Amino acid sequence: MAAPAAGAAAAPVTDDVDAEAFKRLYPDQYYQRFLAEGVRPDGRPIGRARAVTIGAGTITTADGSALVKVGRTTVLAGVRLEIMRPDETAPAAGALVLNVEMAPFSSADYRPGRAPDHVSAVVEKLSSALLGSAAAPGAGAAAGTAGAAPERGGGGGGAVQLGSLCIAEGKAAWRALLDVYVLDADGCVLDAALLAAVATLRDTRIPAVRNTREGQYYAARGASAPAAEEGKEAGGGGGRKGGKAGEAGLVEGAPTAVGLGRLPLALTCCLYGKHVLVDPTADEERLAECGVTVVVDSAGQLQGLYKAGGRVLADTATLVRCTEAARLRHRELSAMLEASLAPGQ
Repeated sequence: MAAPAAGAAAAPVTDDVDAEAFKRLYPDQYYQRFLAEGVRPDGRPIGRARAVTIGAGTITTADGSALVKVGRTTVLAGVRLEIMRPDETAPAAGALVLNVEMAPFSSADYRPGRAPDHVSAVVEKLSSALLGSAAAPGAGAAAGTAGAAPERGGGGGGAVQLGSLCIAEGKAAWRALLDVYVLDADGCVLDAALLAAVATLRDTRIPAVRNTREGQYYAARGASAPAAEEGKEAGGGGGRKGGKAGEAGLVEGAPTAVGLGRLPLALTCCLYGKHVLVDPTADEERLAECGVTVVVDSAGQLQGLYKAGGRVLADTATLVRCTEAARLRHRELSAMLEASLAPGQ
């Protein structure tokens, strides 16, 4: 709903109409009364983002995980690793498979049988930030509630260095299955999802790898790893360390962490009248005349700029303000991310 003209009369408030009813009946007038005082309904100044918490390693059964809260917006992400044979076009690269799901209770816009319209947009922009030119443009929603980006073994320009997932060139590489679950979608879902995805990848610890004389590779996760056959002739394959004849040996030089060439983080701003609202809530997004999401890296370089429709155009001055706000937000969030990943946290 667009903001009314500055001179429009506000609807009268009677004792019979409480604040919540007034907000629902006259959302613009309700919101303008706060803005006239230089604050927003949740008490924040117009240019202040919401508080953030990052909990790394929240899922003990995953190879990496993180729970992120931006205000009430809550996103849980986890990574599971599996070994694959590399694509012939990129024999020295692994793959990243991205899946985004929204819980049925996450948003009032959720309808059984289909995902909200913005889920596929979140998948596409996450893929672009993490995989760059390796991402599949227009990745759509699957199964009504999930958006899935196809795995990619090559390409470049994204944050994830797929070459860091290579175990043995042309023989074995890691496929990282990154699942992102939106538990509460109270605005700026892309910002929270990207932060959760980056935190999860930073938290991921790649297990050691063993290979057999027959050229089979498997993760050395303890009892779940297959036992090596006994009684085989001695010999061996390069890159193996230890083991008797026919037994599996550790692969030397196997990756231990997911390589990230940059640290992309996002900030969404929305325009409401003459105001630029930083990190809007879902209510603010519905009232806004347009929204702008800026993705920057740790060097402050622009990695993505998205405008989600709207009734007005964002001029150059507005885009510059949003970009500067995103750079400030990146410094704040990156410090919090490092603190959450520190030993003992």
